[in-house]
Amino acid sequence: MPLISVIIPIWNRAHSAAKAVDSALSQALPSGHAIEVIVVDDGSSDQPQQALARFGDSIRLVRHPNNLGAAAARNTGCAAATGEYIAFLDSDDSWLPGKLEAQIGFMREGNFDVSCTAYLLEQAPGRFITSPRYGTGPLTFADLVWGCFVSPGSTLLCKSAVFREVGPLDTSLRRFEDWDWLMRLTQTRPLGFLAQPLARIEPSTGVQQTAVFVALERIASKHLPGLSGGLRRNFKAAYHLERAAALFRAGERAGAMSELAVSLLQSPLRHRALAAILHNRLAAAAVR
Repeated sequence: MPLISVIIPIWNRAHSAAKAVDSALSQALPSGHAIEVIVVDDGSSDQPQQALARFGDSIRLVRHPNNLGAAAARNTGCAAATGEYIAFLDSDDSWLPGKLEAQIGFMREGNFDVSCTAYLLEQAPGRFITSPRYGTGPLTFADLVWGCFVSPGSTLLCKSAVFREVGPLDTSLRRFEDWDWLMRLTQTRPLGFLAQPLARIEPSTGVQQTAVFVALERIASKHLPGLSGGLRRNFKAAYHLERAAALFRAGERAGAMSELAVSLLQSPLRHRALAAILHNRLAAAAVR
C-alpha cells in the first residue's frame, strides 16, 4: 500500500501543532494509500508531547535535544519516513480537506515528481487571500530564481526517491532553505504547481534581519557563480528585494529604498518578485 509520510517540524508551538496534525490525519486519501505523520520536536521548551498525547499511536514523535532549525527538523523527519511520498506541513499551518487526494491526482496527470499548491494566507481572523499568482502547470528554474513564493513548508509533496536524489535541506540556512532546495530541484526537473488553494498559512512574524542577510549571502555564494545573463540579473533582483524587505520590517526605510532601487535596476520592466509581493499587498487591502 503506497504510504504518504507527513513531516511536521515543531518548535515551541505546542498551542498550534494539534490543529496541523488534525488536518493531516483527517485527509481523504487516494484509493489504496495510507498515511504516517511524523512530528519532529526541534528542542521545544513548551512540552509539545503533552499537547499531542491525544493522538497516541496515530503519530510518531521524534525529538531533537537542542534547536537545530527547520531544515534540520525536516531532514530528520525525512530520514525517519518510510513512505513513497513526503509531504511537509508547518506546525502553525493546516491543510484544507482533499489536499493530498487532489495533489497526487494532479501529479499523476501531469507526470510531476514534486508539486506545490496555492494557499490561503490569513490577513485577519477569518479573512484570507489566495497566493501565489502562478497558473496551474510546471515551474522551472527560471521561475525559482525569482524567489520562493509557493510555501513548500506546508504545500510541498515529493516522491521520497526524488528528495534523496536532490539531497537534504541545507542546515546552514536558518532562512530560505526551501528556496535553495527548490532551485536545486528545478535544475533537474520541473516543479508542478496546482493553483487550487489547499492549505491555510499563517503569516511569518519575528523574522530576524541578521538571519535573513546571512542566509541570502549563503544562497548567493551557492547559486550566483553558476548563473549568467537574464537568470543572473533576475536572481540578483530577488536577492536585493529580500534585503529591502528585511530592512523595511526593521524600520530602516532609507536602506530599504536603496536596496529596492538596486533590485529594480537589475530588472526594471518584468520584476516578478516585486509583482508577487504587490499582488499580496493589494489583495490584502481589498479584504480589509
